[in-house]
Amino acid sequence: MHGLARNLRLLCAFRAIQMALLPIAVVPLYWRDELGLTMAEIFSIQALFGLFAACLEFPGGYLADRIGYRSALGWATVCSALGWVTLGGAETFWGVVLGEFLLAGSLALSSGTDSALLYESCVELGEEAEFGRWFGRSRSIGAIAEGSAALMAGLLYAIWAPLPFYLQAALWGANALIVLALVEPARHPPNSDHAWQQVRAIFSFAMIESPQLRASIVVVALIGLSTFIPVWMVAVYAEKAGVSPAWIGPVWAAANYTVAVGLWAGDGAARRLGRFPALGICIALIGLGFVGMGLNHAIWGFAFYFAICLGRGLNGPILNPLQQRLIPSRDRASLLSINSMVFRLAFFALGPVLGIGVDRYGEHLVLLIAAAVALPLCVAALFWFRRTLNAGSPPAPAEFADTTTPA
Repeated sequence: MHGLARNLRLLCAFRAIQMALLPIAVVPLYWRDELGLTMAEIFSIQALFGLFAACLEFPGGYLADRIGYRSALGWATVCSALGWVTLGGAETFWGVVLGEFLLAGSLALSSGTDSALLYESCVELGEEAEFGRWFGRSRSIGAIAEGSAALMAGLLYAIWAPLPFYLQAALWGANALIVLALVEPARHPPNSDHAWQQVRAIFSFAMIESPQLRASIVVVALIGLSTFIPVWMVAVYAEKAGVSPAWIGPVWAAANYTVAVGLWAGDGAARRLGRFPALGICIALIGLGFVGMGLNHAIWGFAFYFAICLGRGLNGPILNPLQQRLIPSRDRASLLSINSMVFRLAFFALGPVLGIGVDRYGEHLVLLIAAAVALPLCVAALFWFRRTLNAGSPPAPAEFADTTTPA
């Protein structure tokens, strides 16, 4: 098998281990019950994680473009293992913050890098049209792994509360072996001369000179925020409605399997319906989930969360190929990292407000207000993105012109 063809499957395996998050389903309960943190503190931790990730996202992508995707994923593996060990041993708010900082560093080095490596491998293999399918497949496998890990979360938590965190660190040893087997594509990474001028040129291209890329970043951030807000509410929401803590893991697993279904179906939905009608369906599903969870006080009200999860899964394979075609090859990871940077900065601003709102007014009112704000913004951004694409793409700036990947 060609080394680059092997990359496609290895990146799916890397994603599976990365997303097999054994502690994630019980993290809010662990922090609340074992460490005594309030919901405001839990949302603040996630907001700080977002700030750390936002500050590190672009440097991580910029570094990956220059040291190579494989090396960047190797350093991400080291940071993640250390981060989970730190979280397992944390006893205070600030101990948790240190662990989250290490995980943010890992995420910054890997979040745009893995999809950049996947896209460049597809291009070099002459299979660019298959990128959406492989992207959806890798994310779907990751969601299935996350859901399956959640099924074990309650049992591991019952044996010893920090156990899921230490086992998570051990899993990253397997990812280190996968990283060693990856093959770097034959691209032409930029040198590090005139680094600040290069950084300014990258941001100028993303935020000023390419209106299509700018609009895509806004759409990705808004849909991402809309699907991320309920993640840190659903465990407590379900528990307050009467769901036994023993069922939180299976509920989380079912939610991730729903994300996986959306990811697997996303590329096909885009091909059959068109990308923008399919994205409209994603937003409608997210709206249904928010309103249903907000209005429903029955024990089964959490089931509306699955609509949000389906929308979350569908949008990735639809949006990502559109955005990849707008991005120059040599700075692909840098420009993709701007997506996450914008998303993380936005959640840093919103997270504490949401946490205070939940503590004071409950999840139901916060979800309804979030729906009233987020959904019109998503719809407006989607129409803006479509209009900029229909207007045509301007030529790439001179510093990118010789390395822009053909559409």
